[in-house]
Amino acid sequence: MFKVNKGAFIILGSVFFSALFIGGTFFYGIFFFILFLLLLCSYMGKKVYKSMECLVWKVSDSVTSGDYIDYSIEIYNSSMFPIPYMEVYANIPERLTGEQEKFNVISLSPGGKIKLSKSFTCKHKGIYDLGSIDVIYGDPFFIFSWRKQIKYDISLIVHPKIYPIENVFIPANQIFGTISQKNNAFEDFTSIKDIRKYQKGDSFKKIHWKVSAHKGDLYVKNLDMNASTHMHLFLDLYEDKYLCDRREDIEERASECAASLINFAMSKAIGVNLYAAAKEYINLSHKEAGTLETYLDVLANLNSEGTINISQIIYKESQKLNSGVTIIIITPKVDTDLISTASQMKLKGFKFVIFEIKDENMISDEMGKFIPEDIGYIQIPLDDEGHIFVRDIYA
Repeated sequence: MFKVNKGAFIILGSVFFSALFIGGTFFYGIFFFILFLLLLCSYMGKKVYKSMECLVWKVSDSVTSGDYIDYSIEIYNSSMFPIPYMEVYANIPERLTGEQEKFNVISLSPGGKIKLSKSFTCKHKGIYDLGSIDVIYGDPFFIFSWRKQIKYDISLIVHPKIYPIENVFIPANQIFGTISQKNNAFEDFTSIKDIRKYQKGDSFKKIHWKVSAHKGDLYVKNLDMNASTHMHLFLDLYEDKYLCDRREDIEERASECAASLINFAMSKAIGVNLYAAAKEYINLSHKEAGTLETYLDVLANLNSEGTINISQIIYKESQKLNSGVTIIIITPKVDTDLISTASQMKLKGFKFVIFEIKDENMISDEMGKFIPEDIGYIQIPLDDEGHIFVRDIYA
């Protein structure tokens, strides 16, 4: 029982004392009639509580931010009593839909069922509980009301958007692999692009002896120039850098940037290590992740709740990395600590590219202009979705 109308019991008590002191069948008749109604309403409500069933339907377990999905609730009253008034709360998070929830008022006959459907656009990435339904209903006389909470293990994963990237320069640090290079030092003798006639100055190592014997003239192999590389991606979730009115939008943009870079790297067969410090510390390698969806699931669950500055994380992890690897940083704010750390790591042979999320409507401290020229720096506008990535000027 959720709520009781005290007025009904006040009336019942008044009639009882009237019958007790005045007497007569009239007052006793009214008293027993009211008492019978109270007991009947209470019995009806408890029976409905036990007999009410609810089903929740959704299209898929995971979607992308900006996708339009359908969500529905089906409520069945299997009791022999009607439900004259019922409020249904789906408890869909406002962060997901971008609007405050409006409850539904319905009634159900004995054995009746009703389906409530809702369609909405997923506004923000995250993992959302969609299996918690609250139903508030009452008896025909509004004497009692009950609240039934129905819980199912139903969740929706909303992944951050992925935007196409034309090119981001990630220097190769190992000979032989899958990344196309222009330097002859990366010629892969196991990968032949085409065959052409021998020209003066060509290396004898490149001569294709089988074809030359067949043609009666010297032919050489044009080799693919490949190398392998690896990207170490640091997502800055330090809470102090997100203290503004548009915290959720900046957090969303940073995740979109990370997802787009991971997708770009994987499409080029570049290994990715993802580092982030929110409530928990994340260090996810491409061997552990395996697929893009695993990275997206992790990004969907990350929030800007970190207590460790990104500079400390980079310095700590860099001690375990080989010199020459590429470190990419996504941050809502470049600070002096980050510039100092990147400069020091650069001297040790690390390559750096910094992506900074910029809100055009906020006053900028212009820290980006203090970043050394040999460190890549790209600004990502917060609101301009059509231009989240342009061709990297450092490529």
